[in-house]
Amino acid sequence: MGRGTMRRLLTIVPLVALAIALMTPAGHATSPKQDFVLGTARHLGADPPFPAIEVRIKARSDATGNKPRGHLFLEVPPFLPDYRGRVTCLNVVGREATVGIEIVKSDDQSQEGKGQLWSVVDGGGSGTSDRIAGFPLTSAPPVDCPLLNFNVPIVSGDYVIHDAPA
Repeated sequence: MGRGTMRRLLTIVPLVALAIALMTPAGHATSPKQDFVLGTARHLGADPPFPAIEVRIKARSDATGNKPRGHLFLEVPPFLPDYRGRVTCLNVVGREATVGIEIVKSDDQSQEGKGQLWSVVDGGGSGTSDRIAGFPLTSAPPVDCPLLNFNVPIVSGDYVIHDAPA
């Protein structure tokens, strides 16, 4: 094996391992006493030209929705801003959830400090029946997460939602 091939392997293997860890909800420490939403998926954006966007979520709270924590990453095509959000609220009911975030880092600094709600549905199975939708940015991070019904089908990936008994 040449040095160039070895260098490529040393670069690719850690990236593949990271991707698997992010895509595998079982790889995350969870508790049956916690509500959570975990996963990574791609879906078509709601605004023309309908670019494919990727949303990675790792959100959890206690069974009553208190002590929300985690993050949500949005990766979009180069002409739109990516961002990272800190979870501010989580509401899980069965296989549906609403995740609220505060944008803490963005390619567009004017988004930082704003909030957003995301609606997620775990359709079960392979993920192709999962749905997700982001709502318009708000001037402040949400503190309450009402259950929302507007959802866009995902094109690849999987979300897992766990509703802990209260």
